[in-house]
Amino acid sequence: MEDRAEKINALLLDNRFVDWVLNPQSPYAQYWLQWIGAGTENAALAEEAKQFLLEVRTAENNREKAVDEGSAEQIWAHIQQAIGQEELVEVKNMPRRRSIYWMMAAAVFAGLVLFAGLIVFKQRVQQPVATTATIKESSPAAEVVRYNGGKNNELFFLPDGSKITLAKGARISYNRLMNGSKRQVQLTGEAFFEVAKNPEKPFYIYTPNMVVKVLGTSFRITASGNKETVAVKTGKVSVYLKDQDLEQSAPKILLPQQTCTYSASKKELETTTYTSLSKIELETDNISGYNFEDAPLDTVFKTLEMMYAIPVHYNAETFKNCYITISLGSESLEEKLEVITKTIGASFSISDYGIDIQGKGCN
Repeated sequence: MEDRAEKINALLLDNRFVDWVLNPQSPYAQYWLQWIGAGTENAALAEEAKQFLLEVRTAENNREKAVDEGSAEQIWAHIQQAIGQEELVEVKNMPRRRSIYWMMAAAVFAGLVLFAGLIVFKQRVQQPVATTATIKESSPAAEVVRYNGGKNNELFFLPDGSKITLAKGARISYNRLMNGSKRQVQLTGEAFFEVAKNPEKPFYIYTPNMVVKVLGTSFRITASGNKETVAVKTGKVSVYLKDQDLEQSAPKILLPQQTCTYSASKKELETTTYTSLSKIELETDNISGYNFEDAPLDTVFKTLEMMYAIPVHYNAETFKNCYITISLGSESLEEKLEVITKTIGASFSISDYGIDIQGKGCN
């Protein structure tokens, strides 16, 4: 139950989700429709978070002023019941939680970011914001799901600098920050990977029947039905069966122009060679980088949000006079943020609830 509440909270703290719910012309509509279509759990979580926001808006419209604490308490009680808690704790016995939820309700309609990491579905201890770049450890609630529900191949960016092109109907999930000892991605469907090199943090792809381990390379995986394949374009790839002990078992080692195939009938891995490198990549119309010339900071941050599915929290009024010229390409998310914040004399921190930008703005 606690994990479910955390996931709903993460949606409420995502300004893109709030914009989609409250704005009929939201530019994030396609992203959230794809996310909801990726699984029934996503749809259920989105519906609960959506109902919360709509109830707050209704209360606001009825009163024609900011939501008062009484309304927030009633809405919070409704959400508790929807989540399935057996007992509703009286809000009057928890004044800090009460004030926190009142602030959240008011913030939605004041056009503010939902106080990332501060306003929560349950009371949390918030670490003070660092004055330099920091990345906090993530929780299970920080999983990101990327799903290609369109007709064409789609390019997606990972925070470590890796890029993944998903074929139609393909789905990946991964930790939002990728800040553990391993970089791990779950895959169903077909995808082409361009993995950023990092010898200290190997990259693992988990399919229904295989585990693929790489340090930095490009390759294509097809994981659907009773047959799965891995085809390598550059670098070296290790392939294991899903039930193998990765520490004790010897993997199949693939080099460029080699492919490994798993079939349900044989339940083993077979290695072969191929001749055409051009057939390995998945073609896409997406651009692989972005160039900004004297662009408003708001435009740059919105681009980062769309690239990485991570909300960026900052004071729009403080940074309204900031314009930046920059190229964003194959760098990691952290490297991009380092360049942006140094350019405007700001700092950043990253947590499960997004990116926080702190600074004094621009003259």
